[in-house]
Amino acid sequence: MRAAIKLSLTLPLMLVASCRVPPAARSTVALVAGPAGATMFQIDASASQMWFYLHSDGPLARMGHSHVIVSHSLQGVVWIHPQLERSSCDLQLPVDTLMVDDPQERASAGGEFSEPLDDEARAGTREHMLGDRQLDAAHFPKLSLRCMQVRAAPDGALLDLTVTLRGHEASLAVPVKWQHRGNTLQASGEFIFKQTALGMEPYSALLGALRVADEIRARFVIVALESR
Repeated sequence: MRAAIKLSLTLPLMLVASCRVPPAARSTVALVAGPAGATMFQIDASASQMWFYLHSDGPLARMGHSHVIVSHSLQGVVWIHPQLERSSCDLQLPVDTLMVDDPQERASAGGEFSEPLDDEARAGTREHMLGDRQLDAAHFPKLSLRCMQVRAAPDGALLDLTVTLRGHEASLAVPVKWQHRGNTLQASGEFIFKQTALGMEPYSALLGALRVADEIRARFVIVALESR
């Protein structure tokens, strides 16, 4: 039962669970044209990170585990236009690079995530997450995020994203705080989404008595370097 609650995302969210392989400093994704007059920034994967926090749910939730899923392999480009609403982005996250329940990440998250999980539990969770009933990494190797609209907000911007996961497209609004210094663009934020909104069915066992909660909290820090 220790490994019963498995991931259904991710997320997001996509390396062997207990070790970290350093990614390339810059993404190798093919560049596509951005808005005319915009400055292009390429994601620095070595300085960027995304976290997905999953919780157990159901009548037997206490028998399951919460999970921390981390990505260090974000790829893509961001275009910043003098008129903010004309800015854009095109990002990809290779799902098979997702790190599952790394002990250091769990300790850093604290609270319900601080309990360490053994290698067998982490490996089982990751295998299930990437399997054909969930992310199906063999047929859908990347999760894609594309900015459809950028709106100014009092403390940053609000991104209207199209998320493509397993061939399913969904809309997601994400608040972002960002700053541009020299040739470096830094952005961070936190948001909550539902797996069902992305076309995913949360994992469940024992007729739903033990399951992964539909709602997932995501957090990100993104660094991008101006491409000249």
